[in-house]
Amino acid sequence: MPDSFDIDFRALPPELQIKLWLLALDADTSKVQLKFQPGQFKLGLGYEYGGGGELSLSRWGATATAGANPSGDLNLGLTFRGFNFNARGNVANGSVGGGVGYGAALLPMPDTMNQSFGAAAGALASMAGDVGAAGNNPLAYYKMHSNDISTISSAVALGKQIAGAKSGKESFGAGMRINYAPTTGFMIYIGAQYAF
Repeated sequence: MPDSFDIDFRALPPELQIKLWLLALDADTSKVQLKFQPGQFKLGLGYEYGGGGELSLSRWGATATAGANPSGDLNLGLTFRGFNFNARGNVANGSVGGGVGYGAALLPMPDTMNQSFGAAAGALASMAGDVGAAGNNPLAYYKMHSNDISTISSAVALGKQIAGAKSGKESFGAGMRINYAPTTGFMIYIGAQYAF
């Protein structure tokens, strides 16, 4: 981080970046992040609007993260020298999972994409059906469809992950995931991918 005070305004999309000695603030229309770097440690705290919060700590080339969102998703992660470890769970539906990988993060399996995009299509249809009520009371409309908004946001994040797979620094990735959900039981995924 630079030693001088620096503000950077950009018109499209609206974004604000402030760096002040050991502290940095980065905010735009979708998220806000606060980073603190005393010496070799890097501590980060972020919130994605309509999504969840995340805490991160970096030291010795390793980064540990912990995050949660209002829909009940909890996740933990550790990245070290190209290896990725993660664990996730959802309090609301009782699902849990974990994984280990190396290199680029594996893209989601086709059934995960189908479920995510299918749920987002249903959520969008639900919101569109009630759009006439949004003008009368926007806050009530938002509260009534907050789960739909979260579902659509998850599908958008998944789409961004898929679209950004080629632009990553690493082109090779391999990993294994184990998931459990009451509706599907245990599922094990093992995969490798190469983006070119």
